Amino acid sequence: MNMTSDDGNSVFVQKGEHIKFGSYQGEKIEWRVLDVKGEKVLLLSEYGLDVKPYNDNLSSGITWESCTLRRWLNGEFYEKAFTVEERDKILLSTSEGFPEYNSRLPGGEYDYLERETEDYVFLLSYTEVYQYISNNTGDGSNDDRLCYPTDYVKSNFDIHTYQDACGWWLCAGNARDDECRTMIVSELGSIHVETEVDSNAYTIRPAMWVKW
Repeated sequence: MNMTSDDGNSVFVQKGEHIKFGSYQGEKIEWRVLDVKGEKVLLLSEYGLDVKPYNDNLSSGITWESCTLRRWLNGEFYEKAFTVEERDKILLSTSEGFPEYNSRLPGGEYDYLERETEDYVFLLSYTEVYQYISNNTGDGSNDDRLCYPTDYVKSNFDIHTYQDACGWWLCAGNARDDECRTMIVSELGSIHVETEVDSNAYTIRPAMWVKW
C-alpha cells in the first residue's frame, strides 16, 4: 500500500506501522495500521483522543446505532479532525466481525454484537480487537491493547489510569439480555462489560478505513 508522506514522497505502509493523518486539539493524530486490503487501510488511533460517554444519558438497550458517541464521531469529530481533502480519503464501512472470536447463543444469534451500520469513523468491536490486537506474547499480557491519553486528555479530564494507561470504549457489547452491555478495554488491556453508558471514565480511540 503506497501512501504519501509530508514531503510528498511515496511510502509503503504495512500492518503495525504508524502514520500521521488529521489533527485534533492541536495535535497530529497518530494511527496504527491494523489491516491492509489492496488500497484500503484500517487505522486505529494510537492514543485516547478525548473523553465522552458512550451515550449522554443512562438508558437501557442503547446500541451502537443509536448512541450519541457514534453521532459525535461521524459529525463533530469527523468535521473537526480532517480537512476536506482528508475526508475524501475516508471510506464508509460496515463490519460483520470475526465469527471465530464469537460464540452462538441458543437460537443461533451470536453472543457479541458487531457494527452493522455504515460509518466513516467508528470504534472497534469485541471480535475486531481479538482479530487485530490479539495476545501474541504467549504470556497472557495485553500490552498491545494498552492505550495512553493525549496531552489534551491528561490536562482536561480526571480518568482512571494504571501506569499511565487508560481504558477505551468499544462499539458494541453482547446480546445476552435487554440490559445495555457495552464493552470497554480496561487500563490493563482486558475487555469488560460496562453498563454505565453515561460514564466519563473512558477515552475514545477512533478507527476508520482509508483509501489512497
